[in-house]
Amino acid sequence: MTDPAPAAPLRQPTLRQLRAFKEVARHASFSRAAEALALSQPALSAAIRELEALVGAALFHRTTHQVRLTPAGQAARAQIEWMLNSYGHGTEDLRRLLGAQAATVRIGCIPSTMHLLAPAVAQWRLRHPEIALVLSDHLNDELMAALANGELDIGLGLDFGLARGVTARFVAEDELVAVLPEAHRLSRRPALAWRDLRHEPLAVLSRGSTYEMIVATLRQQGADLAAADTLNYTDTLYSLVRAGLRVGLISRLYTQGQRLDGLSVAPLTRPRLARRICLMMRAPASQSRAAVRDCEAGLAELLRAP
Repeated sequence: MTDPAPAAPLRQPTLRQLRAFKEVARHASFSRAAEALALSQPALSAAIRELEALVGAALFHRTTHQVRLTPAGQAARAQIEWMLNSYGHGTEDLRRLLGAQAATVRIGCIPSTMHLLAPAVAQWRLRHPEIALVLSDHLNDELMAALANGELDIGLGLDFGLARGVTARFVAEDELVAVLPEAHRLSRRPALAWRDLRHEPLAVLSRGSTYEMIVATLRQQGADLAAADTLNYTDTLYSLVRAGLRVGLISRLYTQGQRLDGLSVAPLTRPRLARRICLMMRAPASQSRAAVRDCEAGLAELLRAP
């Protein structure tokens, strides 16, 4: 025994038909309703006939000089007006939602660059109070992925291995430095060579490509990596350095905006290592929303300002 064929879905009244009913009921006249809707009278009459066929009931009594609702029409009137009002409210809500989305820019950055980004964002926001800005921080790999998949509109991070479809413009350089206790024997030097740290107990952040850069350089200089602590958070690194237990290796941006009392920061040379900080967005820029393009251009100008 075969299963019965599924029933065809019921046809739904169209907005044209519902609006035709509303205006005829309001004006009690096909001619005046047609004028209000900017329709021809035959087109209006056809819409009413189609609606009556769909609901299976006559909705209007029609005579040569009079049009009035039938009992079925009276019963349907409130429901049809509610349907039209709900559609109108829903359309307006959708317009507001899309308008808000168009006026929202999602910006992400790696944690060490937030103190660069935040003042620039604050200045740009003063010029564009109508644009909502959503800020978040990410590790660099996460930042790239979020830009590539559209979760973020703009990113400030490192240009190590740009994700496909992401473009970058250089805005700043971030050199690697050593952070030492002020009482450390090396703290009075204006700069340190990597070889100076070969026998020092070290602490580094365990974060992606910067960590790999530091480790590769230490290996080249013959440092004892087994004695180095690999940490997740800057607060931990600074605490160990303040206690005189470690020399910290970190990017200079991580030292800015920090409380550095009791600490000394020295640039590292021979070799000098630096990270390229770039402002990134999805390519091509021409496909981005106007608010995103304007924000990216404005932030690039502010971040490059001396």
